Amino acid sequence: MSLPRKAFLGHQSTKTSNFHQRYLFGNFNFVRFGVLVFWWPFFILFLSSCEKAFDWQYQNENSKILIVEGIITNENKTQTVNLSWVRANPNDADIPVTNADVSVKIAGVTYLYSHDSLNPGLYKSQQAFIGVVDVPVSIKIIVDGVTYTGYDKMIPVTTSQRVKFKQVSTTDTLYEVTNVSGTLSSTEQAMWEINIDWSFLPAYQNKPADSCKARLYYYDLKTIDVSEVFAPAKQTLEFPKGATVVQTKYSLSYRHAEFIRSMLLETEWRGGMFDVSPGTVFTNINGGAVGFFGASSVFKHTFLVE
Repeated sequence: MSLPRKAFLGHQSTKTSNFHQRYLFGNFNFVRFGVLVFWWPFFILFLSSCEKAFDWQYQNENSKILIVEGIITNENKTQTVNLSWVRANPNDADIPVTNADVSVKIAGVTYLYSHDSLNPGLYKSQQAFIGVVDVPVSIKIIVDGVTYTGYDKMIPVTTSQRVKFKQVSTTDTLYEVTNVSGTLSSTEQAMWEINIDWSFLPAYQNKPADSCKARLYYYDLKTIDVSEVFAPAKQTLEFPKGATVVQTKYSLSYRHAEFIRSMLLETEWRGGMFDVSPGTVFTNINGGAVGFFGASSVFKHTFLVE
């Protein structure tokens, strides 16, 4: 069940707020002894429960299911779409699709895409173009004689404050993201992509570049779910002073927000106290594919952590 609210999610560690603790367990100073006796067996059962590890049995299927990942933005640039096949095992390597015909249509104009041989599965528009607010944009993909289609409509994006950071401790020079819900507010459903790079700093130039970069996502989906409130804690990202931050805000259509919410219910929000029953992730791709093809207005900030 969803109720209107500004809901934020990020790849950060989360803790149950004092409000939720009070709401769940009440104020025991005012609970009668008889009620405590009644509920005591249930608390014993809850506290004595345990977890048991087991090996997941994957079912290998011969049928191919296409995964579509792409967002058209209002930036005048070469637009991209990623195509791959569903993997039988989540830990397997990606299975890129390299033989597809891809085209995108907007305002009556069709833009053809070409496969990037240096990045298998990545398709780039043959010319730069720009998405337009309130104008539907559609995609057509043909793979092995099967046609897949999808569409979305871009909504406007409002400006956004810079995400805030704080020093981890007074004796350390590392920083972490803080006060997300207080700074990344939005009037529309939105997604923030925050890329942090400290590979160029002198103390890190001898380390692998990929280990000195990070990408974080935060969402304002205007919904509240029990699975989100009690989602498992996430590892906190720590990075040094002087890192470069590129913060991009994406507007989300109603369908795009529904896709993200359904995906989070099956991934980031799963494993908590109140998991929902597994379900099918929403998609706007017809023809038997999964994933999403979206159109988003964007607003960018680039700055240093000082």
